[in-house]
Amino acid sequence: MPDRNIFAKRLKHLSEIKKSSDIFGECSAVSCGVFCPTFGIAVCAPLIQDAAVIVVGTPECVWHAKNSCIHHSNDPAYDRFYCCAMDNHDIVFGDSGGIRSAISEVAGDASVNCIILASTCIPEIIGDDMDSIARESEEETGIPVLPVHIAHYDHKCNEFGVAISRTLEAFGRLMEPQDVQPMTVNLLGRNFHSSMDGSLQDSELVGLLEKYGVRINLMLPDKCSAAEISSAPLAAMNIVTNAVGKDLAEYMRQCFGTPYVLFEPSLNLDYISGGYAKIQECLGINMEKDLSGLKTGAESVINNSRAVLDGKTFINGGRPPDAFEAACFLSEHGMRPLLINAYRVYESSAEAIEKILARGWNPYINYVANPEAAFRLIPELLPDLFVGHGNAELLKQMGIKHIEMLLPPGKLGYEAVIHTLEVIAGTLKGDAELEAL
Repeated sequence: MPDRNIFAKRLKHLSEIKKSSDIFGECSAVSCGVFCPTFGIAVCAPLIQDAAVIVVGTPECVWHAKNSCIHHSNDPAYDRFYCCAMDNHDIVFGDSGGIRSAISEVAGDASVNCIILASTCIPEIIGDDMDSIARESEEETGIPVLPVHIAHYDHKCNEFGVAISRTLEAFGRLMEPQDVQPMTVNLLGRNFHSSMDGSLQDSELVGLLEKYGVRINLMLPDKCSAAEISSAPLAAMNIVTNAVGKDLAEYMRQCFGTPYVLFEPSLNLDYISGGYAKIQECLGINMEKDLSGLKTGAESVINNSRAVLDGKTFINGGRPPDAFEAACFLSEHGMRPLLINAYRVYESSAEAIEKILARGWNPYINYVANPEAAFRLIPELLPDLFVGHGNAELLKQMGIKHIEMLLPPGKLGYEAVIHTLEVIAGTLKGDAELEAL
């Protein structure tokens, strides 16, 4: 069994983290993510009820997409998810017409109104021109063929979230100019995880919008049709509820003039209030009466939970929200980070990192897909709380409280802060005692 100190020596501390590649310790190779990008295609594209998906790649890649990734989809749509496997000749000499034949065969299904053509690493590396193949096939079949590039290398698709983002942006080609309808919005982006329950439909954000007469025109990615996607520009604005929706929002801004506001899951009260202010301004509504009460409620929970959180130590990781933001939030409320299982360094991470360091904390930083290092260090660090996926029984035996994730889907706005603190305080102190707070 490796000495746990070996893992400690390999990991950097927060003060050494300046860019994403710093997270990966002594290894000079940058991991391409927790899941292969085909996972992003599998959980996102089949939600379009009249779209077919064709994944092009080696037998291993397409098998992984069909038999592993799609298993996690909310709507697997096995009858509309196709694999176009390259043989040895294709891998050496490139496509010789097989991809176009596959597209033509799939297009023969009268229920299919568009095709997502996903190209994995090998066809991209050897130079198969998927854009040309898609364009020619679209002319032949008469239905949209949307190429989505998910190769790690030349297309820098380094995680499944990027694949989702590119799939959503490709859907932009289905959209057509519309007469804009006031008080109508699209929600772009969502977080996927097989163990997550909840929906944006149940969120604080949607509840408020509907209360003030705002209609949700479209949620992407979600179950819908190509025709519904084509009418997306009728919305007066887009609200980006997850980073994967930002590229499509920018595409729609440039092509149709649709404004957008970023409103991702966050524990930052200023970010939440600022997002709500922009939404109100864009829609011309005033929700301040309700928002004031919600913010006061969040501030009250913050004050009441401080006594429980103060002085407690933790290890955290996973998304949403960003691991650095979550660690910053908890440290601001008296908790001490011992190790952060991080994924990437984002633009918003710098401020969170600075704030944590300013409090005198300099925790270990581990890559979230390298759980062995974290679990080797747990007996030495012995945190009060572990946030993330892990061996619940082992943590229990060591007397460590465990929360798998901070924010399930549908927790947006002030409710995200309230949910997070109530779950953490309840876990640390016990639900019965929490009621007395």
